[in-house]
Amino acid sequence: MSKPEKYGSRFNADEALVALLDGVAKFALWGGLIALFVSIGFLVMTYQAFTGSQPPGSAEQALANIAILQKLIIAGAIAAVVGTTYMFWGEETLPVLQLGVSAAIWFAPIYLPSFLGGNVGGVPDQVGANALAAIQQGGTAMGLLSVMVLVADLATRIKQRAREGSRADLLKYGKGQKEERDIQNVFMGKCWQLPFCRKFVRERCPIYHAKRTCWRERVGCMCEEEVIRNAMENKAIPKDMLAAARYIPVNNKLSLDAKKERCRQCVIFNEHQKHKYKLALPLVVMGFVGVYAMLREPLLAGTRQLLSGLDRAFANLTFQKEGAVANKMTGGALPFHEILLVCFLIVALAYTLKALEYAIFKLKV
Repeated sequence: MSKPEKYGSRFNADEALVALLDGVAKFALWGGLIALFVSIGFLVMTYQAFTGSQPPGSAEQALANIAILQKLIIAGAIAAVVGTTYMFWGEETLPVLQLGVSAAIWFAPIYLPSFLGGNVGGVPDQVGANALAAIQQGGTAMGLLSVMVLVADLATRIKQRAREGSRADLLKYGKGQKEERDIQNVFMGKCWQLPFCRKFVRERCPIYHAKRTCWRERVGCMCEEEVIRNAMENKAIPKDMLAAARYIPVNNKLSLDAKKERCRQCVIFNEHQKHKYKLALPLVVMGFVGVYAMLREPLLAGTRQLLSGLDRAFANLTFQKEGAVANKMTGGALPFHEILLVCFLIVALAYTLKALEYAIFKLKV
């Protein structure tokens, strides 16, 4: 009875730990959201109050309050990202939503003045500017953490796909299939060099002796009746490559599309597709790194043009002076246009990998 009790106590302890972590994550999520939006609300009120012609109170006190609210909004942003990441990890839309909220908060100093009124000269302008800067600090903190979550999520998916190749429902091994251990799993090898090729069939397979591949010939030991029957009957196949090639069966009863579909359902071909993915994955990643390294200046110029277009559109919509957006994004020490370019490349890489996975494991190209 001691062992079941021991295992039972361990199980209960694990359950308690999971429940504790869930509770902490929920508290971080809701507490962070409350702190985030309450701080934004008070900062917006401060901005609106001190940009009027008659400020309601001491500017020094307002600046002190802003300093406290700035710490609170950053803490709330961090807690909200941590909570949502723990509770919704694995959801493909998680990083996108986090980045979207971060962008909405970060851009607040650009669109809020048009809704709340303009600045009037003097000290109240400084108070209002500090209030907007505090809101933007919260967006910066949330944005940086959201980018980290996006990178971690992308790295996890890359590692999983490189190891497994595809989702389980896209690979059909068939009931009772096991890897053959008598031959090496040669990377990007031919069909008879992959784990699921059965030895007793391989030794009597014309494709093996001809040193070809079953997916090129559209017939093989997993799908073609004649190949399997010859192996069961122990039919001798010439060892010479040219002579063995004449024994490769030609199935005229099936159309080319039907033969391709057989390949798509074959465990050996799917193993070959996994190798394709492992080969293509680093090439795609290195391709994006190379594009950034070689085309950095043209891409940055394109990003600046995008920001300029956004600036013109914003000026037309809000009847403000052109340059408000571009100056805020490119005028500071933070190279926002380059950060934006890197984020674009990361998102493009993520969707390129999805397209690669779809092409290799769904379309079976």
